[in-house]
This record gives sequence, C-alpha cells and structure tokens, in this order.
Amino acid sequence: MSTSILMNRTRTQILRFLIRSGPTTPTVLASELRTSRATIRRHLLILESAGLVQDFDGERFSARASLVESQLNDLAVQYSVQSPPKTASPLDHG
Repeated sequence: MSTSILMNRTRTQILRFLIRSGPTTPTVLASELRTSRATIRRHLLILESAGLVQDFDGERFSARASLVESQLNDLAVQYSVQSPPKTASPLDHG
C-alpha cells in the first residue's frame, strides 16, 4: 500500500475523526468536515481499498487504527531527514 494515500488532507481528517469518534456515517463525516457527502464517500472508498477503513455495518465506517499507525510510521521513515556523515574539517587538524 502506498503511503501517499495519507498525503491528502481530507483523508487524514477522515481517519482522525474515525479514530477519535468511532464508527460514523458518510453524512456525519461530511457535516463535521464541512464538505460534500460525495467527496467523503470517494475518499472512504480509497481508504477502504487501502485497508485503512472498513465498512462497519453497511452504513457506518470505522478506522483500522493499527494499520493507520503503521502507515504513519512508514511515512515518517520515508520522509525523515538523515544527517550526512560528519567529515573532518580542515579546522579540526590545526
């Protein structure tokens, strides 16, 4: 699964809301996130295909928190900045 799925503001807002609030309908998500139900539904389908959310009961969706956490850790590693190896400075020898 691509960590780029988490690089979308709406999708991360959906995941954050589902993790904090539990199973929720697309209508409630649209209202809380102030966007259209169609937009929420589209992002939920992307998240569901990535395995980050699941259809809880045919009406509500829930986040798979452990998978979300794993993907966030992978994303952090992918974008972490490595310090270049320290090289001797000409001033170190003087």
